[in-house]
Amino acid sequence: MTDNLTACKVAKPDIATRLRRETRDAHCRIEAVMSDLLFATPLDLQAYQDMLKLHRSYYELVEARLGQFRSTAVMMQERSKLSWLDSDIAYLEKDTVQSVADSDYCNSTALVLPENEAQAWGFLYVFEGATLGGGHILDRLRHQPHFKGRSGMRFFHSYGPKTPAMWREFQLSLQHFVAANPGSEKQIINGANLSFSNMYALMKGVQVD
Repeated sequence: MTDNLTACKVAKPDIATRLRRETRDAHCRIEAVMSDLLFATPLDLQAYQDMLKLHRSYYELVEARLGQFRSTAVMMQERSKLSWLDSDIAYLEKDTVQSVADSDYCNSTALVLPENEAQAWGFLYVFEGATLGGGHILDRLRHQPHFKGRSGMRFFHSYGPKTPAMWREFQLSLQHFVAANPGSEKQIINGANLSFSNMYALMKGVQVD
């Protein structure tokens, strides 16, 4: 009995639990900014396009870095988001005339990319986690007058009906990485928080206080 109680006291939470807990504040902060931008009535279509272009530039840089590490490169073979963003941007360009300098932020020294494989998993956690809220955002965007069906919303449609299964697969792969790399949890969490910080700075570029 004593041994069991001791084991319970020293048991560490799994990586998914730690990520949720230790990135909660950063996650809530970015959700608030996204809500202010996307759910304004009416939606500022130019700001929406600018947001997608900034995402596209940022995702391209991060996905390229994820491709430099063996385990995350394998994951990215079916998890790239670039074609989704390209589809939405092409649709929106028909109705907007301005062009955002979408490379300015991503070329700045403020952008932080993963320095090691564990941090790369943290960045991937943020990208994959974002797909879970896509359905909620999609439903609300459908009430905006600019969109018909899923046109201009492919990014938020994400994996569609496969989203829950893709998330479970990602979590399992993350657990396997942690099991094979003891002590990597801190760097994974650090990577996730870095990615959230990048995204917050990116979104504030199109968000007016």
